[in-house]
Order: sequence, then structure tokens, then C-alpha cells
Amino acid sequence: MPQAVDRKIPAGGENELDGKKRNEAHAAGTENGVLRLLGRKIAPLGEIIEAYPISEGGSADRKYKVHFYGYDGAYLLRLFDGFSFDLRRAEFEALHRMQAMTVHCSRPIAFGQWKSDGLFFLLLSYIEGTDAERILPLTPKPQQLRIGMQAGEELSRIGCCAVPEPAEAWAARHRRRIERAEAVLQAGGVWGASAEVASAKLRADSGLAEGRPESFLHGSFGPANLIVHTGRLVGVIGFERFGWGDPVYEFARLGLHSRSLSPLFCTGQILGYHGGQAPDDLFWRLYALYAASGVLSQLADTLEQRPETFGETLQMADRLLLDHDGFASDRPSWFAAL
Repeated sequence: MPQAVDRKIPAGGENELDGKKRNEAHAAGTENGVLRLLGRKIAPLGEIIEAYPISEGGSADRKYKVHFYGYDGAYLLRLFDGFSFDLRRAEFEALHRMQAMTVHCSRPIAFGQWKSDGLFFLLLSYIEGTDAERILPLTPKPQQLRIGMQAGEELSRIGCCAVPEPAEAWAARHRRRIERAEAVLQAGGVWGASAEVASAKLRADSGLAEGRPESFLHGSFGPANLIVHTGRLVGVIGFERFGWGDPVYEFARLGLHSRSLSPLFCTGQILGYHGGQAPDDLFWRLYALYAASGVLSQLADTLEQRPETFGETLQMADRLLLDHDGFASDRPSWFAAL
């Protein structure tokens, strides 16, 4: 995690002159970044003739929508530092696997480095549309359900990817994630009622994770990484955090942020994942286990990365507990088997 910088800002906040300078510096940096890209070549497409910066997304990569001479359509160019090389190469290979599973996602095209200045790049096909995080609140309810079902179908295909032999069993890895999240919250002095209820659920049912099958995990599957165009889900993005584990773990944070956007989307995702049918009791037991895990992980991540939004995350956690009646019910109250 990047180290915090001690910035001395006047009591009234950043003044108008400082803000203007910051905006001018950002604009200049963006313009210089675009100019550095024009004329560069990437095989097999050739020369970049247009580049537009993309600010959306949580990735640290610098992202551009680019066009190549002689080719129609747009492409996504991601620039990254050398310390991310192995992770980005693994992501490039993972996207090839997703293509084989007929997952609607960016097509991996090129991965490499410009020797002239050592800049690393990842080139993907560009998916036109808007992320579901922005679309869902503006979408009619029946369409929210449909988009959710399409998301569940995509997630089911993602989970069909064969898993390499894990070095450590899933249950042990999951347990370590829980222990880390608990340690972060306790050290931060924010161990409250929500964390205690979630931790009790995990202590009671952690055995469910033993011997679970493993598959490819997207790692951050949710509305922010789902692209919608003309009312349909057209692509899944944001594979940077992929891994391997129990496929049901992909639902760990569904009842938090996704539920706050659209309970119908969440219902649709679960139904779509199960081929339009209501899931069985085992799914709900695992769903509740991983929802408890998601509460602790989300609280810990927020405390470490975005502490100013901790109160908002805590409200989502409290609502999740209400949805499950304090985990007296494995199935959340918002789910409707339509």
C-alpha cells in the first residue's frame, strides 16, 4: 500500500490557487502521456494514431482508449511499472483462458515492453458501454433483474476454468484471510457489533469450506466491473485480482455494495448462476459463510485503503446483518426466487 504523504493544507482546505495549479499539472501530465503514445507501435496492429486517457477504475495502471492506423474500432492500452510485470502477464494469460470459456471479456492482444524507454504495456480489445454501477440506479426494475441474470451466467462460465493443483487447500487460505481481516480491525480499534456477529458465524460454520472444489475466481466481480450497452451486459472487466478458490466465494460481497445498488440485480445474479433456478440449501449455507467473510474483509480493506469511507461501509455491513437476521437465516431477505 502506498505510504501516506503529510500534506499541510490550510484550515479552510485547498485554496483556489492551489486547486488551479493541481488541475493544470494533472492536465499537463495527461497531455504529455497522450503525446508520448502517438506514433508508438505495437505488433500486430502497428502505429497508435489516437489516444484518450481513461480515469475510471480502481487499477493503478495508466489506461488509454487508443486507435491504430488502418484498423477500425478502439483498443484498451494499459501502462504499468515493472514491479507489476508478473501479475500483468498472469492476467494476460488468464484472459486467454476466459476466451476459451466463451466469457464476454476483453480479448488479449499484446503484452510487452517498449525498449526505447522501458515502458510496459498490456493491449486489450475495448468494450464499449457503461459500467453497471452507474447504470443500475437509472434502469427499470425488470431490466435490473435481466442484467443480474446475465451477470450470473457470465460468472458461471468464469468458474468453468480448470484450476491448477493448489499449493494449499482452499479452507486454509480462506481461514488466513479471515484472521488477517480480524487482526486489522482489532488493531484499528474498530471491532464492533457487525464484526463480532460475522466472526461468530465464521467460527460456527468454517468447516463448510473444507474440501470445497476450486475454480478460477475473478476476484472483484460486481457492478463496477460489468459493462452494459443498450440495456444488456456486454462484457466483464477488471480481472486484476483473479485467483483460485471455492466458486461460491465470488458471492462474498454481493450483499454489500451490489445489494445497495439493486437487490433485483443480486437476485438475478444468483438465479442466472444457477441456470434460472433457485439454489439449493448448500449454496445458501456457503453464501452466508462467505457473506460473513465479506463483511470482515470489506471493513478491513476500507480501514486500510479508504478510511474516510469506513462509516459508509459499516452501514452496508449492518444492513447485510439485518438481511440475514443476524445470520439466523442463511438466505437474505431480499432474495426472491422469481
